[in-house]
Amino acid sequence: MFRNVRPKLIQSFSDILGVIFMIYGYCRVSTHKKDKDTGEYVQTTDLQRDALVSAGVSADNIYEDRISGTTANRPGLDELLTKVQAGDEIIIWKLDRLGRSARNLLELAENLKQRGVNIRSLQDGINTGGKLGGFLLTILGAVAQLERENIRDRVTAGIATSLANGGRIGRKKALNSYARKEVVDLFLKGKTVTELSRTFSVGRATIQRTLSNAGVSASSRESM
Repeated sequence: MFRNVRPKLIQSFSDILGVIFMIYGYCRVSTHKKDKDTGEYVQTTDLQRDALVSAGVSADNIYEDRISGTTANRPGLDELLTKVQAGDEIIIWKLDRLGRSARNLLELAENLKQRGVNIRSLQDGINTGGKLGGFLLTILGAVAQLERENIRDRVTAGIATSLANGGRIGRKKALNSYARKEVVDLFLKGKTVTELSRTFSVGRATIQRTLSNAGVSASSRESM
């Protein structure tokens, strides 16, 4: 009941101030893939869109992305963020539709709060402009910190496990030890750097670096 009258109340209040406060919606699904047989999207935003419209968002003011939440470039969200102004509100179905991570969500929420824009999540019952808005940002900050620490711990543990199992840190070598030895042998037998790069499907720089590390040069071939 109240959801249906809310836009009218905002419009009336806006008329008094001479300012139009807008309500925007944002929805996202994780893939843009389509069914091979029907040609329709595997995931749809219909459920989210219906919820946003029921909450008072005009269909024309709903922006969407069909992309993984971990992807930094989200055209729909980027366009929405250029539209909103102080006093506006962004309504989403759930918080995880908006942020790539707790840290990203916190940065986005704080940025919008500084601009005077509220975020309201329908499923989570959260409004950053309400009494609990500041508390929400504090919680998001704590979660983001925990998220960073967990990532750091996983990376550290992964490196330790790799080293304990005889692994190495850094980019994997393009050529294994046997191939590097063969490169040197073939070079000394007369093969050129270009021929070796084609044979082993690597760049000329890799071949040259392999020869240099082995202390081999054109003069080494001539002295044989």
